[in-house]
Amino acid sequence: MAASGYSDLREKLKSMTPHRDEYKNKYVDGTSNGSGKGRKRKYRESDDDECEHSDDSSELREQEARRVRSSIQQKSIFTPEECALIEEKIDEVVAKGEAGLYREHTVDRAPLRNKYFFGEGYTYGAQLEKRGPGQERLYRKGEVDEIPNWVHELVIKRLVSNGVIPEGFVNSAVINDYQPGGCIVSHVDPLHIFARPIVSVSFFSDSALCFGCRFQFKPIRVSEPVFVLPVRRGSVTVLSGYAADEITHCIRPQDIKERRAVIILRKTRPDAPRLDSDSPLSSSPAERPAPLKAKRSHRKADPDAAHRPRVLEMDKEENRHPSFSRHRRHSSSSENYWRRDFCIPLRTEWLTTKKEAMNFQGSRRRGEDGIAMVIDFLLSNARLVLGVGGAAMLGIATLAVKRLIERAGRAADDEKVEQKMAESWEELSLVKASPTLIRKGIEGVVMKHVAKAARQQKADLCQQPQMSSVEPTKPESKSKRLQLCVLSLQERLQQYYHTRAALAPPEVQRAQSLALDICTEIQGFLRSRHPDMPLGEMSLGGSLLDDLQVVSADHACLLVPLQLEASLWRLIPGEETLLTHPLHWMVRRINLEYFPRGRSYWDRYLVGGYLSAEAVVNMFSKAVMETINWPSISSTMDCLVRPVLGGPDLRLEIRPGKEKEGAEGSDQSLFISMLPLLRQEDVVLTAQPELTSPWVNAWHLSLYPWETRRLAQLDAADDGHRRHMLKILKAVCRLNPALRPLEAAPLANLILHLSDSESDWSEISLDARFQQCITELIGYLEQGALHSYFKPAVNLLSGLSEDQVDQMGFMLYCAVSEPEILLI
Repeated sequence: MAASGYSDLREKLKSMTPHRDEYKNKYVDGTSNGSGKGRKRKYRESDDDECEHSDDSSELREQEARRVRSSIQQKSIFTPEECALIEEKIDEVVAKGEAGLYREHTVDRAPLRNKYFFGEGYTYGAQLEKRGPGQERLYRKGEVDEIPNWVHELVIKRLVSNGVIPEGFVNSAVINDYQPGGCIVSHVDPLHIFARPIVSVSFFSDSALCFGCRFQFKPIRVSEPVFVLPVRRGSVTVLSGYAADEITHCIRPQDIKERRAVIILRKTRPDAPRLDSDSPLSSSPAERPAPLKAKRSHRKADPDAAHRPRVLEMDKEENRHPSFSRHRRHSSSSENYWRRDFCIPLRTEWLTTKKEAMNFQGSRRRGEDGIAMVIDFLLSNARLVLGVGGAAMLGIATLAVKRLIERAGRAADDEKVEQKMAESWEELSLVKASPTLIRKGIEGVVMKHVAKAARQQKADLCQQPQMSSVEPTKPESKSKRLQLCVLSLQERLQQYYHTRAALAPPEVQRAQSLALDICTEIQGFLRSRHPDMPLGEMSLGGSLLDDLQVVSADHACLLVPLQLEASLWRLIPGEETLLTHPLHWMVRRINLEYFPRGRSYWDRYLVGGYLSAEAVVNMFSKAVMETINWPSISSTMDCLVRPVLGGPDLRLEIRPGKEKEGAEGSDQSLFISMLPLLRQEDVVLTAQPELTSPWVNAWHLSLYPWETRRLAQLDAADDGHRRHMLKILKAVCRLNPALRPLEAAPLANLILHLSDSESDWSEISLDARFQQCITELIGYLEQGALHSYFKPAVNLLSGLSEDQVDQMGFMLYCAVSEPEILLI
């Protein structure tokens, strides 16, 4: 090794951390001279030297193990009941982290291990361009959350009262949450950042802390440790002296057999360097820490990120020869910058231009649109001269000319070129201007043309029968056109309901029969394969059962009720959760101090102390969708039954058999959604990750039972036709592409809100209510909000995009004067 290199990890730490000598004099005796270090380095870090000194390796190993053991203290302070309470608080921290309720630098995610910084956080490992010991920096004040009160009350005060640490010592708390197989590589807690001692408290399960290991990666391998310290649940471990400063410690993957969390309590040094401050370690611009990379939690997951060594960065060539590598960087930095930022883009643009030029020449030989290709070629060259922005401006300026040239070229042989061009530009201006004109309040111009076109269409339809002798048409089509001219809106609504919206009874019976057969098969399979799974009686639900499905009987819902122990679970309303969303409820596991994990079947699907809806859906996907022999069921039912995989929901598709495809109403596929749910009195929570994403442990509060029950009660009280109107509106929205984004929930709440001001919902007033619904819906779209009847804080239009609102508003504006256009 070169003279300027480091022969020992401790030498490098000493050179990069000026506080090293102070701690050595305080905690370490004078027996560790330079030769001693060299011998231990040979044993621990070099495989070749380990072979050469195999005779005295056992003695060195035992000597180092004794020094590690002598500088560690362990106490068992926390009782199992106290551990259960603290573990519940840790679960809450995890849930808040999953919900994104912490500051950016509080949560640091890695495969199988998450870190939660409180009080003080610092940069390390892959977060810095220049890695290695001594490069860590504290974050700026306020960039991580404060230490939670429960950490002070439940943990720190107990340690102070037991004499482990003095009062006021802790200003940094880190929670490491390990999943089975997780690890943390060999490291020394930064000496220039943290004072000693280092205190940690372990929870959830037993584990081990290893000293003097070496990590190798891809695949990950760990050398034999110098010393292994068993760490029990609820135990307190205090590192100081040799164990904290002179030897690395780690947690191996084989040490984490179950989930384990550790709370690390430390005190930062008053002169610890921060990202925004000058310090002895960053006294000149050349030596200041490199800018931070993107936080790992905001990047694509790297399976090796959790296992990438930090203190072993000294093994890299540039770290073994720091003076040489520093000289290389400084001497070539400007050259590399020019090559990276100028030459490479220039060469890329040149290659792109050359390729486009070759394409241009080839297209001319093939006789393609020459003028259009010339414009493309000029635009490609413009990127070199004008840059991307200039080329974009030039492209916009020439776009209209290019389109005119292309149209003229394509229509060269057409005798009506001018007429086609005029119609094309007129259509383009109408499409572009319509939503904008409506938004600006100039809808009168558009409505004038729409009304004129509608009147002209009706006149043409009325005159059509008179021309039947000259131009024959189908009798059915002629009768519909006659009816459109002579029927009133009331009659047209009734006709639309019976011919388009309402379902034929045989079609409904067929769909219900198929859904019940599937229900019986799934329930029998689950009872035989999973007899210990506590499930209620499966049943059908949704619009098919409530006679609210329209157009076609193409979907059904299979309700799968989960049975929870009332003494072990509590349903938490959305307003009381960390998510504060009225429809996103959570199911919390309670009484852990009396009934530990494992007493309930559903404990295996806990995430952060809450029953995870996503985990339950994944379980049913594997247990039902991917396991049942669907071809066998298909042959039994004489239908093709197959799961629809790849989506967030549990869905089956049923297609009719070949001999039934010709039967009326039987050629339509039936989709059955399997919906796990929880019931408590009148509250129904459904496991629908597509509605509660990205929160994996949130359950969706279904308002559908409340809405349908309320509509039925109102209709029964005054013999109204609100459900009749709801089915007409649902059919209109489903059959009209512009209104298709409007689902059943906003339409049902529209009728419920209107029922508060309008009491006449009789059959003879359907036309007035229909027009009123259109007007009210326009008003809600203009406001951008339609609040739920039962949960006013929920905006049922929040999922619509601006373009969808524009298209729906334009269509409904047109329907104000001509409502028949919605019933065509």
